[in-house]
Amino acid sequence: MTSPNEIYRYSIIGTLAQGLCGDGLPVAQLLPKGDHSLGTLARLDGDVTIIGGHAYQFTSSGGARELEPRDITPFLMTTHFRPMKTVTLPHLRNETLLDVILNLCPGSTNAFLAIRIEGHFPKIKYCVAGPQRRPGETMTGVVQRQTVGLFENQRGIVFGFFSPEFTNVFSVVGLHLHFLSDDRKVGGHTLQFDAVDAELSVAVVRKYTVHLPETEEFGSEVIVEPDREVIIGRAEGM
Repeated sequence: MTSPNEIYRYSIIGTLAQGLCGDGLPVAQLLPKGDHSLGTLARLDGDVTIIGGHAYQFTSSGGARELEPRDITPFLMTTHFRPMKTVTLPHLRNETLLDVILNLCPGSTNAFLAIRIEGHFPKIKYCVAGPQRRPGETMTGVVQRQTVGLFENQRGIVFGFFSPEFTNVFSVVGLHLHFLSDDRKVGGHTLQFDAVDAELSVAVVRKYTVHLPETEEFGSEVIVEPDREVIIGRAEGM
């Protein structure tokens, strides 16, 4: 079991970019590693979020379902989230989020950040990708079919991470956020959000552990630095 505010990562972003995501570990095996997480399911079948120790899959319709212990994830970034700083803000947007956090946590520019926002969200632009149409289909192909939608007037939680630039081989650099509604019925990869009466909680993370998969496909080809345009396209809903 990892200590609070350490990041445990199963696999690296390059495996998803190259389509090496048909196998992995059961969700039940990874739940002890953290209670707040982002990831995906085998074959890039939607996005995964763990909030408070409960794991959910987001589907292409924007719906959410609680995962079964046997569901397989090829990629997960997780932490036992314990806020170091918490502030309530009358208004918060994705465009200003990082500036607000860096003011709250000076000296954290090159650290990882775990971020949780609770409140009312008048608008959230989201996307959900997948699944692969064939084994080994790269992220380029999957992203071209991703669904982009809009949630309105939802209460819920946005959770995610900030990863510094130098971790681009392992992580989605910059902000990577997912939304889950209070009723646990809808959610998705967050592209833009507008929040009111928002409680922002942040932890600065300086310990980061990577677990490389032991699957056959992980050893089937050389994994290289991912195409930044593909990752950016995913992050921006392109």
